[in-house]
Amino acid sequence: MRLFSLLFLLGLHVCTASVPAFAGWQAVVAEEATKLPMLVTVDKSKQSARFFGEKAEQLTSQQVPCSSGQVKGDKQREGDKKTPEGIYFVENRRTSGLDYSLYGKEAYTLNYPNPVDKLREKDGHGIWIHGRGTPIVPRETKGCIAMNNPDIADLNKRVTINTPVILAEQVAPYFQSNAEFNALKEKTQQWLTAWQNRSPEYLKMFSSEAYSKSMNESFTAFAKNKERLFSRLPWIITWTNMVNVLQGPDYWVTWFDQYYRAPNLVTQGVRRLYWQKNDAGEFVIVGMEWKERRLGMEQAYLDAMVANVHNFLDDWVTDWKTGSVEGYISRYAINAVQGSRRGIDAIAAHKKKLWQQKKPVEVVLSDIKMSMSRRGLEVSMNQYYGDSTGYTDQGRKTLVLLPEGDHWVIVSEEWRS
Repeated sequence: MRLFSLLFLLGLHVCTASVPAFAGWQAVVAEEATKLPMLVTVDKSKQSARFFGEKAEQLTSQQVPCSSGQVKGDKQREGDKKTPEGIYFVENRRTSGLDYSLYGKEAYTLNYPNPVDKLREKDGHGIWIHGRGTPIVPRETKGCIAMNNPDIADLNKRVTINTPVILAEQVAPYFQSNAEFNALKEKTQQWLTAWQNRSPEYLKMFSSEAYSKSMNESFTAFAKNKERLFSRLPWIITWTNMVNVLQGPDYWVTWFDQYYRAPNLVTQGVRRLYWQKNDAGEFVIVGMEWKERRLGMEQAYLDAMVANVHNFLDDWVTDWKTGSVEGYISRYAINAVQGSRRGIDAIAAHKKKLWQQKKPVEVVLSDIKMSMSRRGLEVSMNQYYGDSTGYTDQGRKTLVLLPEGDHWVIVSEEWRS
């Protein structure tokens, strides 16, 4: 029954009569995963490692022999000499202080135990992919994955921090991504959006019981801290341009480069979310990992926002030129500041009175530049304005934009002629 359940979770359509005889997890690589920069898979039954992805094509061989733990099965305890089964990620590359006979010249450390391992109360540590001082033989390690030195040397600069690694009893040929992959991508984006919106939905996406166990932290304390920040911070920006998905033995992992900005903090790095289905069949977060890294994501975020911001400015200008007070004011935050005016009521009253006397005729924006600051997304531009009386002026305008739901709002507008 356990075997059949695992296959069912992997989306394989089988009948019990045709189930292959094997113990342990049979991983199935999604076709989408082959588009990653690099994916390492280890098939313990074949004592071989295989490489997928763009950088895999640069390797001398895309499949090499390897050696796993001396004892078959999934690692449970420190010293059981078993290799764990699941989804793991490269944490560091080590080239110094190694016992050459055991580890060769280099090693890649993995994040065992991951949050789901901790949820299952597994223990142990120090699971690496490493070289060997002598030619490898099958099943000779204490739980690590050993490769011959020339093969692991070939991975240098291709296996980097956060490269995903699948450790399994068997690894089957890849299949097309199924609906659950797309559902998890969407759920991950919903989680980020809820975080940015400081919404109660953010905390509802966790399993409080599983989180407390896998993270060694009270979910109640975690939730109270988030609620305090949500009430205190006037705005938050969270963003990623790519969500990756892999399926483990009875869990899924989504991971992505994340850009975070708020008035009090700017940070970026790699976020990993570990998901399982609850009793209602819904995906919930049971654990997560965060690795702060310099990724140059602020400029990537600005580049990604260019079209969106330009569309916002086009709509703002259209409402302005047509004299639509209702449309124009909908682009502003309730507490927006426009020169000496404070709040949308004051801004609306001013525009309504002005446009009754002098209708806008022309508004032209040029040399639009974007940057981030403690105030939010700052958009500066040259502005030319003309009204129905023939009056014109031009100068430099700066708008400060913040996300509100799925759109932007102006929180500050400054003008220099």
